[in-house]
Amino acid sequence: MMINALKYYYNITPQEIHQKDDKYRFNINNQRFILYPYKRSEEELAEIYKLQKYLEYIGMYCHKIIPNKEGQILTYINKIPYILLNVKIENRIITINDILNMSNITVDEREYKKIKRANWSKLWSEKIDYIENQIEQIGNKYPLIRESIDYNIGIVENCIQMLNNEISNIKTNTISHNRINKNITTEEFYNPINFIIDNKIRNIGEYLKTIMIEESNLIPLIEQTIYNNKLNNDEIKLLFIRTIYPSTYFDKYEKIIEKKLPEKDLESEIKNIEIKEQIINTIYNYLKTIINMPDIEWLKRKDVIQHW
Repeated sequence: MMINALKYYYNITPQEIHQKDDKYRFNINNQRFILYPYKRSEEELAEIYKLQKYLEYIGMYCHKIIPNKEGQILTYINKIPYILLNVKIENRIITINDILNMSNITVDEREYKKIKRANWSKLWSEKIDYIENQIEQIGNKYPLIRESIDYNIGIVENCIQMLNNEISNIKTNTISHNRINKNITTEEFYNPINFIIDNKIRNIGEYLKTIMIEESNLIPLIEQTIYNNKLNNDEIKLLFIRTIYPSTYFDKYEKIIEKKLPEKDLESEIKNIEIKEQIINTIYNYLKTIINMPDIEWLKRKDVIQHW
């Protein structure tokens, strides 16, 4: 059926299609394609397409969006919106170099208001208010959440305080993603459907956070990132804030509440708290040697472990 749909909407007829999850992959003339379900708002679509065309113009690696024969970006098949992508990059696990290369590409943020993510402080404050209200209603059903939520909310409140008191200017003019982790592939990373516009620190901090346990000595990588990208004082503080913000915990929290994950999946987050604190403490004390960092009370009670 999907072969017939591709023939009808795109005038292409692949010999075979491989379905995995909700995506359809096929090759034509030694080129790789993915029919990809679109789950973002339609009002963001024009800016996503515009951004992809800009990257194509400047020669930046990025999957190419293929409009259908009517010139439409979205194609509804069985009432599900899809986008056809011409995949330009061999699939592999990304490295920090993929992130750093993309972080050097800037755009005019005024042209991307729909996909821009700004004001972390406001977004995080609203998120915490919502979660605290939610916990009042359903918290007794989730003992692991009850055990761990106050600690993680405290870290977020500390991040908000640092943003409000320490950062004078956050530029939101770089291609980013809502989430980055150490296992993300180039198929997802270079997919324009996943792009947002934010500060260049966002992707770097999210990546460092997910390799923290495996690569406990992050100082050389952080040092390289700071000096190779000529990060200013505000950007260095943003890197620290983004690295300690517990996004992995809250992503799991949301999936548990939505019944998409069992609560026991939080055990690894709770188990690794002490290790993470030691690593964060090391990063914090390293950064204090190069810029003025604010006092962080919950780190003062920890013994400093020197790794550099």
